[in-house]
Amino acid sequence: MVASNAWRSWLEDTKKRGMALGLANTQQALFELKLPSPSFETVHVAGSNGKGTTVATLSAALSACNVDHLAFTSPHLVRVEERIRINGRPVSSARFDEGLRRVHEMVERTGIHLTFFETTFLVAMVIADLEPVQVVLLETGLGGRLDATRVAGADIAVVTALSLEHTEILGETLEAIAGEKAAIARPSRPLIVRDVSDSKARRRIEEVAHNAGFQAIDEAVGPARLQWVEIGAEATYFEEARALAGAAWSHLSCAEKSQFPPIRALRWPGRMQEVPSPSRNGLTYLLEGAHNPSGMESSCAQLRQQTRWGGPWCLLLGSTPQSNMEAMLRPLVDFCTLHPPVSVVVTEPQFGRYPGVPCDEIENALLSAGLETTAKFSMPEDAVEWLETQDDGAKTVLSIGSLYLQGNVLTALGADTDEDLAIVAKE
Repeated sequence: MVASNAWRSWLEDTKKRGMALGLANTQQALFELKLPSPSFETVHVAGSNGKGTTVATLSAALSACNVDHLAFTSPHLVRVEERIRINGRPVSSARFDEGLRRVHEMVERTGIHLTFFETTFLVAMVIADLEPVQVVLLETGLGGRLDATRVAGADIAVVTALSLEHTEILGETLEAIAGEKAAIARPSRPLIVRDVSDSKARRRIEEVAHNAGFQAIDEAVGPARLQWVEIGAEATYFEEARALAGAAWSHLSCAEKSQFPPIRALRWPGRMQEVPSPSRNGLTYLLEGAHNPSGMESSCAQLRQQTRWGGPWCLLLGSTPQSNMEAMLRPLVDFCTLHPPVSVVVTEPQFGRYPGVPCDEIENALLSAGLETTAKFSMPEDAVEWLETQDDGAKTVLSIGSLYLQGNVLTALGADTDEDLAIVAKE
């Protein structure tokens, strides 16, 4: 246990290194881990919005067909083990520690400096070697071309919806961002991309696909097999994920004898996740991560398709920093104008990579958009406690914004067991 605590403390310290785009450290670290050639197939997913949901949908489909698999996603909502799921469930603490020990020993031996994200990715690769998995699903952290996950080999690459996000890092145009994301393409392998209406972004993806591969990490260069997937304008992001996951499924050799299962509903923690109130009969919390303006727009479009908003409901909102808070809040304010909540509560997400936006800042932004705040709490658990004591007849609390907020709410509700945090295809 002492050793485990030491490894966990070391992992926590890696957060001080912040974020670092670039492949040299991770490639060297992966080499130094001396993992054997993979015996599994790998699907690599990038995109501005929906990449996690696509991974979750593939995970649910593989579970339905009894195909053992590992999924690496980020961020985690409650505990770090969520980043590495085996057959949909967070990996055990003991298995995580086993992988972490091997990465720590490698770092002690080589002196390689790793970020938190790089470390957890390498732990995932070690665990993929330890577990009898047939498929590994990798979600990029940021971008694609220089994301740590890019050093892994991949049999299939998928690019989901694109939007202007992290422009200070990925580029100020959709064309530039498209190029960064599409660079997860591997030569001679399928590159499955949600159809892009922007002509410049589309051309950039075609160019990158034609010259796939990255010589900097010793990959050959050659054309990938580009496959566009048309998604209807009215499609929800779950429908988009099903379409992209289905396209990827057709290229998995381990699934060649199985049809893509009809995943009609998905429990993907923090994404349209329903959690019953522990103390108020008939009250349900609906948890939805929406971390940028386009994500909020997609979320609100999906919310509008639900009928529950005719009854009384409450809004719980918390956000991490935005380059354009007005654009982030506009779809939500429009939704609240259409379906007014009985109360609007703002809070500050805790324990994330970035500090939560102060309540006063969100309150002022909402007021400028015409929406008044009912209550504000710096700590999400205090906001949940307040909501649990109200006698307002509300049937739903919509918790929306930062994914870290959704983790805070799950903890406050006591809904943070491994079962609660598992990816499950619902009937």
